[in-house]
Amino acid sequence: MRRFRFSLETLLKVRRQLEEARQRELALAQGARDRALQALGGLDGSLKALLLQRAGERQGRLDLAQEAWHADRHQSLLRSMALARTTLAQREMELDLARQRAVEAARERRVLEKLEEKQLQEHQLLMVREEQGLLDDLAQRAVSAFSLPPISAEVPLDAAAS
Repeated sequence: MRRFRFSLETLLKVRRQLEEARQRELALAQGARDRALQALGGLDGSLKALLLQRAGERQGRLDLAQEAWHADRHQSLLRSMALARTTLAQREMELDLARQRAVEAARERRVLEKLEEKQLQEHQLLMVREEQGLLDDLAQRAVSAFSLPPISAEVPLDAAAS
């Protein structure tokens, strides 16, 4: 019986490796997006803390140097947050692209695996047919052997007399 060998096994291995690479890229993109989201959250927390600090300090006398520092820090945090939002949007786009590439790689691998399954089924069917043919041939030979006329075991009379 012949052993099954998928005709596109090498291509299937390449597709599996590509899918694994795409999954790693997706994980990296998710990590980058998560870090950008954390950075934005940290800046938002810093801005809230600055505003609370500023509100608490305004209850007393007004210090222009301190007000200028708060205003500069506030503007700096707003600029940083705008940059962080831009970075987050870029990381989201990269994540979407990586997700699409991973899905496409998985789809290509599944197509080849389904083709492999189909070829395996065809191979198994062919093996069953060959086996059935051999069994039919053996059965035919057995029937032929039993249907031959019997060989006469009679001894000729003149041979018995001598």
